[in-house]
Amino acid sequence: ARKKIDRGVSITGALIGTDRLYGFAHRNREIRMCTTSYTHDAGVLAQLENLVTINSAMEVDLTGQVNAEQSGSAYLGGTGGQVDFVRAGARSPGGHAIMALPATAKNGTVSRITAALSGPVTTARSEVDVVVTEFGAAELRGRTLAERSRRLIAIAHPDFRDALDREAHVIRQRGF
Repeated sequence: ARKKIDRGVSITGALIGTDRLYGFAHRNREIRMCTTSYTHDAGVLAQLENLVTINSAMEVDLTGQVNAEQSGSAYLGGTGGQVDFVRAGARSPGGHAIMALPATAKNGTVSRITAALSGPVTTARSEVDVVVTEFGAAELRGRTLAERSRRLIAIAHPDFRDALDREAHVIRQRGF
């Protein structure tokens, strides 16, 4: 009711559920099915004020690059719109794009805040706004690489912070 665009209508690209859901949606003027060229368009979504988008990640490196696709040799990602939603949240007036992940994997033996990614870069560091773990939030937008590394280490699991701090030394030496 308060959206600047598509006021009074819920926009979706897919309905997955029961016959009851399909019956409810059929010819319901308050629901509009749209293609991903609309539902994932950063320019369209950015028109929504205070839009907060939340995306998941496998790992984030000390500069803020995100791998949301692969763990070791196992490909876990799928076709999606992570970059679209990250851009939309960051461009929305008053909005944010949150990248959320647990601080560790494999029963706490592996840090998911890493010196270097083990898989592909899904979202570039220049696109990342806020990274959240159970240890806090690191606001990265507009920060230097050195400051990004400090903020990301602060939200890593405490057991890995010293090692990550040593790895970040090279980043901090560059001074930007």
